[in-house]
Amino acid sequence: MSAIYLNEDDVKSLLNMNIALDLTEEAFKSMSEGKSFNMARQRMRIKKGALHLLPAAIPYKNVIGYKAYTSFRSGLIFKVYLHCSETGNLLAVIDANEIGRLRTGAASGIATKYMAKKDATTMLLYGAGSQSETQLEAIVLAHKLSKVYVTSRKIESAEAFATKMSEKLNIDIKAVADPKELLSNVDIITTVTTANKPLFTHDDLNLDRGIHINGAGSNSLIRAEIPEKTIEAAKVLAVDSKEVAEIEAGDLLPSLEKGRVHWNEIVELGDIVAGTQKGRNSDKDMTIFLSQGMGLQDLMIAEYLYKKALENKLGTNLPF
Repeated sequence: MSAIYLNEDDVKSLLNMNIALDLTEEAFKSMSEGKSFNMARQRMRIKKGALHLLPAAIPYKNVIGYKAYTSFRSGLIFKVYLHCSETGNLLAVIDANEIGRLRTGAASGIATKYMAKKDATTMLLYGAGSQSETQLEAIVLAHKLSKVYVTSRKIESAEAFATKMSEKLNIDIKAVADPKELLSNVDIITTVTTANKPLFTHDDLNLDRGIHINGAGSNSLIRAEIPEKTIEAAKVLAVDSKEVAEIEAGDLLPSLEKGRVHWNEIVELGDIVAGTQKGRNSDKDMTIFLSQGMGLQDLMIAEYLYKKALENKLGTNLPF
């Protein structure tokens, strides 16, 4: 049987956030239990752009593969290459922009499910782009919220986001130009920006409120969204993968290098999902999840899409 190609329309017809949440949670748990494997992102840079590779394997589902994407001035191109782990044969090539958006949001959704206070109802969201949409959707599905505030560099972007997403999710969303006064009064903060310096000041937080923070934008050393003091004050500090975080967690590495945070204080989200670590110890704890992304998340979703595509006779047969 030849391999198949699934385009973005095929992916969108088969995938939604509820499915992405379930599969992302399975990815975290299976890695913690040693049933699946992930390698840190590999990057090859040339003068005009870069190639990025995220390998992973899920032996119990008989797949191995990787997400590959290029970043050039013309934009980003994402693909997942899915192989059989028994024969090595290529099974599918899948467009992966939608996969990436959903699984990145889903990771924060899973972290919020296990790390936020059970009675957390309000969130402040930094960023109003397409990634912010999936962050919000995932968190709303994983943990019931009653009020969301969104802020962006341009208030017009935040307002458009609030209008669109409040209608889609049936939740009260308010755009704010200056969120400073909200920082001590919300239960959850989620950041998904391209900022290269912290988005807020540590002293503006109420550390006794039991706030949970999702940091989803700082996936390279030149980026930073969360103050160092905030990172260092977390009672539970989680990453999706220590191996990945060691290379790419721009929010975390300064505190590690200064000796103010140590690796034995950091947990992997999969261990929290699997129940071997706690997501929080009390309702007064501040907890933080830093997400850099894993190829395993992409591969888990790609395997699901491949099977569903075969069932629904979707995709284009490739000549090999």
